[in-house]
Amino acid sequence: MNLFVRSIYLSSALSLGYLFFLYRANPLRRLPGTTVTLCFVIGMLGVIPVEFVRLLLPLSTSGGPVTAFVTAGLVEEGVKFALLSGSIWRFSFPDLAEPIDAAIYFGALGLGFGVYEDFWYIFSSVYPAWSAGDVSEFHTAFTAIVLARALPGHVLFDGLAGFLVGYARFLNTRTRWWWLLGAFLLAVGAHGGYDLIARYGGTIPLVTYIVLLIGIFLYLRTWALSRSPFQAVIDLITGERPDWPYAHSPIDYLFADGFSWPGKPRARMFQLFPLILSLVILYPLLFAVIYLINQGLILAIR
Repeated sequence: MNLFVRSIYLSSALSLGYLFFLYRANPLRRLPGTTVTLCFVIGMLGVIPVEFVRLLLPLSTSGGPVTAFVTAGLVEEGVKFALLSGSIWRFSFPDLAEPIDAAIYFGALGLGFGVYEDFWYIFSSVYPAWSAGDVSEFHTAFTAIVLARALPGHVLFDGLAGFLVGYARFLNTRTRWWWLLGAFLLAVGAHGGYDLIARYGGTIPLVTYIVLLIGIFLYLRTWALSRSPFQAVIDLITGERPDWPYAHSPIDYLFADGFSWPGKPRARMFQLFPLILSLVILYPLLFAVIYLINQGLILAIR
């Protein structure tokens, strides 16, 4: 039980570190902490339908492109996009006010999915040495798996796709479906490429690939911020941008939650309480529930 709980908190710490930077990706505004946390928890629950699909369908797990792009990429991203359609896509103003909001929310959902995946890899990899009482082997396996899982994955796949999803969300034309299809293919391709390189490419190619994805994320972030309605509010007030091509009025954006110009954007302290409470009390319980459901599915279907 001690290893189970330790694996939970360690995997949570890895993902929450990335969540902190993702949450601050927008320098103009801080999204509601409770909404970001909700996306994170929804992502955690997404491992259940993924496990269900894998148990029902004869999917390859032997490695190679099929495993990377279908068993992992297509199935996992398909479930995450289904969760997105029932949650993030339905968020209204001001929770969802611009494309970068969708990138942050979807990245948080991906982190939630990844946190359980990290837990499972850590727990299953070191449990044999733990149960055998081999301290030396346990520490070697524990260090190796933690270093491997510390690299960002799901946050990048879904954060990148989230920019395209966010752009589609604010379109009123039929082309939005092409943007959504592009977002899905981007997530599947990024995910499959990551898994394929991680299995066959080695550390240096994988780190290079991650740096490339981060570079694309930062480029899309700059692109989104240059078209941000919150930046437009600042420009409009300072007289630099008289036009207003956005759906809501400048006043709506000016008083939107999390936007505090001319000061620095900040989140209210009480918004951090649900996250802290979840980490300390609810996360172990949620992990245990998801773990038991997954094991129950395996026993019931097999």
